[in-house]
Amino acid sequence: MSSFFTVPASQRKRKRDDRNAAPATKKRGVDAKNDGAGNRYAKEREDSISGSDLDEDENDIVSSGSGEESESDSDDGETAGDRRLKLAERYLDNIREEVDEVGFDAAEIDRDLIAERLKEDVDEFKGRTFRKIASKLSLPTASHSFFRSDTQTTTSIAVHAPYVYTVSKDKTLTKWELATPNDPNAAHNGTSKRPPPPQRKKPKRLRYARGVRKIAETGEEHGHTGSILTVAVSPSGRFVATGGADNKLIIWDAETLTPTKTFTQHRDSVSSLSFARHISTMSSGEQLFSGSYDRTIKTWSVSGAGHAYVETLFGHQSGIEQIAAMTIDECVSVGGQDRTSRLWKVVDETQLVFRGGAPKSARYHESHLDCVAPLPPAHFVTGSNSGSISLWSIHKKKPLHTIPLAHGLDCIPPLDQLSPEVDIDTAARNARHMRPMPRWITALTTLPGTDVVLSGSWDGWVRAWRISEDKKTIIPLGPVGNGSPNQSPDTPSRQLSNTPEHDTPNPNEMDQDAQSENQNLEPGHLIKGVINDIAVFERRPESDLPGHAPKSNSQSKSESKIRGLCIVAAVGKEHRMGRWKCYANNYSKGTSPEGRNGAVVLEVPFISSSTDIDETDV
Repeated sequence: MSSFFTVPASQRKRKRDDRNAAPATKKRGVDAKNDGAGNRYAKEREDSISGSDLDEDENDIVSSGSGEESESDSDDGETAGDRRLKLAERYLDNIREEVDEVGFDAAEIDRDLIAERLKEDVDEFKGRTFRKIASKLSLPTASHSFFRSDTQTTTSIAVHAPYVYTVSKDKTLTKWELATPNDPNAAHNGTSKRPPPPQRKKPKRLRYARGVRKIAETGEEHGHTGSILTVAVSPSGRFVATGGADNKLIIWDAETLTPTKTFTQHRDSVSSLSFARHISTMSSGEQLFSGSYDRTIKTWSVSGAGHAYVETLFGHQSGIEQIAAMTIDECVSVGGQDRTSRLWKVVDETQLVFRGGAPKSARYHESHLDCVAPLPPAHFVTGSNSGSISLWSIHKKKPLHTIPLAHGLDCIPPLDQLSPEVDIDTAARNARHMRPMPRWITALTTLPGTDVVLSGSWDGWVRAWRISEDKKTIIPLGPVGNGSPNQSPDTPSRQLSNTPEHDTPNPNEMDQDAQSENQNLEPGHLIKGVINDIAVFERRPESDLPGHAPKSNSQSKSESKIRGLCIVAAVGKEHRMGRWKCYANNYSKGTSPEGRNGAVVLEVPFISSSTDIDETDV
């Protein structure tokens, strides 16, 4: 039985109503008596629609005519550039009239300045800016000042301007206040003819804490019972964290140096501490990373409401020598004897492993990674016991560039000190296979957001390096404060290589110039001792420091510029992780200089008074 749905489509026929006979519109609920009214309304609707179509056609004709007239006007010698210039002049005239009537709003200008400064800080924190200031530093003319207290080897140092915190092997934590250098242009601006009073150069000791202390309020005992190996200060400057060989991590109040909390979760010496440079939005406190010889990394939350343990990260196969925070919930660490550096992503619970090790053609192979410093957001620098400094990217498993023997070689001791043999020929024959050994990289730091890298060893100098603009090579700049004013910062005192691809020196050249390599790279010793740690910050005006109001628009623009760098290095007779006195092994010029325990401040100015810093968006 066929139906409408079973009939082929070609044979389907629908009965269509006669549109002329049917009413135009028929609403629900309207009966046949109103058909005449419906026709009348429909006719009026059709008339209105047809009228609107005619109006649109007339408008199109008018608009096309006006367009032709505008084109004809623009053809009279006036180009698009002339029209833009005319509009800009009209805009400036309107602004001038508004300023004349209303005037400037100082509060609004201050808000704009604050917003701009906050944006710059955020961009610098996230690594979006890359300021090229290394080539503008006057490294040879840097002034230095040594300071110390009656303590043993200074193992670590932390800075939160204008305060410096040092720790030593005799369980002492000391707080210092840095001296602010005078502005060299201030004497010319003053009206007085008298010379300015002598300036205090050495830091002033404010407080210190040693050993175990008993808190009167709670009756609890806090303090280190072993050597303090590392120290870190929070970005807000409210808290100081210390870790020691007694497996303790202690949080101190930075103002009074009062211990507030002692953590004993680590099972071995706490070797390194690092605060994230910003307060995390996921927690109410400041994030702290700790590395230990128990091969673990722990994260902590430090705040005024309380300090808490967060979690533990596993992965290293040997004790962790140093750890550095990259950004929030990210840090990078070096594992010492496992010769790996690892980037930890705490939120993702992942780690990226970067395996060190010099190539097979290298004369000195690295067996230990000792130092690491971050270059956020995607680079970091490591230092090893072979004396090499390597630049890494988180996107590559091999180093982008390596500087071998960054701090030179230690010479071979004299035969009378090297061998008990009385016969000189026998002693020389026994020592014929000995060769000079490289100086370790014992300290390494960077200035995040810039191209500055600083390293230390026991050759008597803090050395500066520059990261290239493409962040693929490391360029040596020479020592800081070598007293050679004629030397340009762009020209290193000792050219390590003519090509950026060098990884190892030529063995033949090493054998021929062995005697010259035994000497220090620069004559003399600015720093007598092992550089165990380095901290650096920018010398900004006081209004740019935390807790100060921003500058108003009426102040000179040059006053808000960076005045230089302040470098503070921890110095000791011994290495911070050992009892051996490597500085006494420096037999340059036939002498054995004695080291010192303490710290040194290096003030590095810019080459000229103009400190315009180039910024490159990453």
